[in-house]
Amino acid sequence: MLLERRASHTVEIIVITLWRSLDSIRGFAGADLEAAVVTAEAASLLTQFDRRVRHYEVVVKDDVQPD
Repeated sequence: MLLERRASHTVEIIVITLWRSLDSIRGFAGADLEAAVVTAEAASLLTQFDRRVRHYEVVVKDDVQPD
């Protein structure tokens, strides 16, 4: 999921991914679960990006669609 917010002269983007388990993330990202995985191509399009990520556990899932 990509979230976007226009702010003065920039656009902020938040990427949200859902994974089945931390082991699934390890298989993609490696041993350091909080190291951001950003391809060189994607990095070249960004003025800046977080080098570290945060993981959260889904505790409530609401299937209601927004208007």
